Amino acid sequence: MILDDKIVCDRTREHIMMSGEQTSSDLMSKKLNAIIPDETWEALEQIANGEMRTKSQMAAILLGEAIAARRAKKSESQKQEKPEA
Repeated sequence: MILDDKIVCDRTREHIMMSGEQTSSDLMSKKLNAIIPDETWEALEQIANGEMRTKSQMAAILLGEAIAARRAKKSESQKQEKPEA
């Protein structure tokens, strides 16, 4: 998995470097586009438009929410595994 991630990062970096001068938002969009499937990207665009945000902003918000939910789920499962004292 780590090797696959490195390949994706390397390809993303090459793609961005070949594209010339870009704004920060354009660069983030290109990075995200390189790793996010088309159907997910389209759904992200719809959500972002509804929220009046850029796709990059919306992606950051949704990733933050997903990470928080994952941590909460992990914490809850660890609590259930511990025997009550």
